[in-house]
Amino acid sequence: MFSWARPFLFCLLIALAGLIPGFAKAANDFPVGSRCHTLASSETSSAILARTRDAWTCGPSDWKVSGTQASYVRIDVRGRDLPADAVLTTRLTRYRSMTITAIGSDGRSITRNIESDDLRFSTTRWRMFTALPRLDGPVEAYVLKVTGPRHIGLLSDADVGSRAAPMAVGNRQLILAALCGLMLMPLILNFVFFRILRQRFILWHAAAVLAMLTQTLVSSGLINRFVRLSVTELCLLSTLSWAFMVIATLRFFIDLIEPETLTARQRFAVELLCPWFLFWSGYYFFADGVLLPSVAPLYYMSFLPIIATLLATIVLSALRGSRLVWFQIVGWTPLMLLGIARNLSILGLTDAPLGMMVEQHFAIAFEVAVTTLGVAERIMTIRLQRDHALAEARFQANLALHDPLTGLFNRRAIEEKFDTLLRTGFHTMAALDIDHFKAINDTHGHAAGDEVLRAVGRALAGDKDILTVRLGGEEFLLLLRGEDALERAERLRQAIPSRVAKEHTGLRKLVTASMGVYRLDMTCGHVPSFTEVYTACDELLYAAKAAGRDCVRSNVSIAPLPTTRLELVG
Repeated sequence: MFSWARPFLFCLLIALAGLIPGFAKAANDFPVGSRCHTLASSETSSAILARTRDAWTCGPSDWKVSGTQASYVRIDVRGRDLPADAVLTTRLTRYRSMTITAIGSDGRSITRNIESDDLRFSTTRWRMFTALPRLDGPVEAYVLKVTGPRHIGLLSDADVGSRAAPMAVGNRQLILAALCGLMLMPLILNFVFFRILRQRFILWHAAAVLAMLTQTLVSSGLINRFVRLSVTELCLLSTLSWAFMVIATLRFFIDLIEPETLTARQRFAVELLCPWFLFWSGYYFFADGVLLPSVAPLYYMSFLPIIATLLATIVLSALRGSRLVWFQIVGWTPLMLLGIARNLSILGLTDAPLGMMVEQHFAIAFEVAVTTLGVAERIMTIRLQRDHALAEARFQANLALHDPLTGLFNRRAIEEKFDTLLRTGFHTMAALDIDHFKAINDTHGHAAGDEVLRAVGRALAGDKDILTVRLGGEEFLLLLRGEDALERAERLRQAIPSRVAKEHTGLRKLVTASMGVYRLDMTCGHVPSFTEVYTACDELLYAAKAAGRDCVRSNVSIAPLPTTRLELVG
């Protein structure tokens, strides 16, 4: 009954002999030097999957991540002369787990789990690398298996090659260090500016510059020269620095631009962008599982409303005549173009995700330099406005304390600081009243009367020991200090007729003045008020008028002064 078995087995062996070359051919049917990628169950063996050609996509597009499946990348190394210390390098990105499998030409394989401590980080790029598994004999390909990659750059940027000396200092690092140093200067200047002018926009600019400096240090890899951080810590620093950079820049913008060139609605729209971007930054860092494929696209697309709102706002501000907005336009243009390019790549309009990290570093440094000039311009403008306001305030205060007609102090100026004047030796008060001033106004007009008052003011002009006050109308007041204060007050009174006659030759009569002088006795212990002294002085003035005018009355004796008789001509 087994007569049919031998012919059957013979045919089966022939069939298998014909199929085995086909299997071998299928296993090697990958383009030499290709990088292929696929999604499969995390339980799938990398070695088995590596020989299933139909499961792979060998092209620069259609890179995908999944929250439920593992991502595989097959890197064909046939024909490549790899050094003994070759490493796997890829974009620095968080993930849940990662393995690397070496596939030998003879079909053997070896797999290595990549732990967090196994990773090293570039000091010039946003990249990480780790050692490859060692396999005796020629290696045909390496298969990278990643679960939970948060960015397709971890897959599309994966490659094997030589390991750069981790601490070697090259031109790239020197340039990056120079860019960071360039950003340090505006940061220092901001604190100097804030000491000069305590404005909120200066602090926001300092916060933005600090965030930009942190972002450059982290994303350039320079930070890895000084501290040892994990993938999670580096990604957290990068995400936080971007978030604070955007938020601080937005706040800086609405505080910097001239208030009259931004409407309340525009300010509110820009302010809304802050919680908007903070939410998507948190989503980018924490979303996982089935949300994982949407993490990077939604995060980068969240920049689009920010760019659109800022473009509309700066255009409207420029149309309203803002000078400062041009600093923002020039400074932000490279960063905005960079953001648009990244969004186009994420949306699949280019072949692969664009890192553009070098461009980012230069764009950030350029933005810092230009917006710092905007800060300096705004500070100068505010200083000029403040100086003008102070000058105007001083002018108004001067008007409040001075008589607008003669420029002399008014009663308020003296009365407010009368106690201080007494303590500094002004113990003599003299009240003067121009004799028959109403007749001058009636005969020559009020304009002539005003000129007479100005001339009297100039005749009574004092010095450091004499303060001259116009109380109102034709009444003046003198505060004097010194032992000869009474005599000096009388000399000033007697100088009035000659001064007025010299400046106004058209007057028909001499302009004289009556004066009452009161000398305080500061030995009695009582410190009188202004009102008390002025009342006593005013009574003496009325006594001088009652005595026939053009004379003086005092509570103490005054040595007689020689008088000069004047005659009016005309």
